[in-house]
Amino acid sequence: MTRRRFLLLSAVALVGAAACSSPEAAGLRGSGTVLRARDAEAPSAAPTVEAVPTPAALPTAVPVPTAAPEPIVPPDALPTNVAGSTEAEMHVLPVPSGKPPIAAALPARRVVIPTIGVDSKIIQLGTKLDRRGQIAWETAPFAVGQHKGLAGPGQNGNMVLSGHVSSPNEGGIFHHLPELKVGEGVIVSTDERQYLYRVVDVKTVTPDQVSVLDQTPDPTATLITCVPDGIYSHRLVVTARLV
Repeated sequence: MTRRRFLLLSAVALVGAAACSSPEAAGLRGSGTVLRARDAEAPSAAPTVEAVPTPAALPTAVPVPTAAPEPIVPPDALPTNVAGSTEAEMHVLPVPSGKPPIAAALPARRVVIPTIGVDSKIIQLGTKLDRRGQIAWETAPFAVGQHKGLAGPGQNGNMVLSGHVSSPNEGGIFHHLPELKVGEGVIVSTDERQYLYRVVDVKTVTPDQVSVLDQTPDPTATLITCVPDGIYSHRLVVTARLV
């Protein structure tokens, strides 16, 4: 009887111990369930998006304008009633830039143009500052001027001779130059010899057309004066080639 009671009490104790331990075990199981649920509900890290650089815009081709040819002014297009400056000032041509100087040659001393009655000494002309402070050619009073730094008589290149068509202070040595025609002769002398040039072209240009001073592959003489007489708005350019 005593042994049966002992066994019964032991069984009751085991059941009580199991009952006391159940809430803790349940609590632990519950806590584990909550942790797993929270872990499941935690948001995952968003993927990193790499920035793609925008390609630079390609440059577009810019059209390059071509230079228009210098127009030749026909004689009938010259103004007849425009007030101009004095002939001495208007005669001066702009000095071309970037032109290499020609090798030194014997200077021209005299020019004779039989068909228009010209027989004149030749003065060497340099440059000066005009009324606007710009570099311009000098002029030759009562004579023909040879422009320095360009070709000389008989030399390959362009020999430029200029003179007034009319000037109250410096005469009009080239007054009849507009009457010179293609095929007529121009004789230029140095201290040693004479050179005969034949006229091949007569044209009228505007004062800014400095290409008439450009050098040429053959011996050339270019004679220049201002036109029309009394207005001097344009330049008469006579081109002659060495015979």
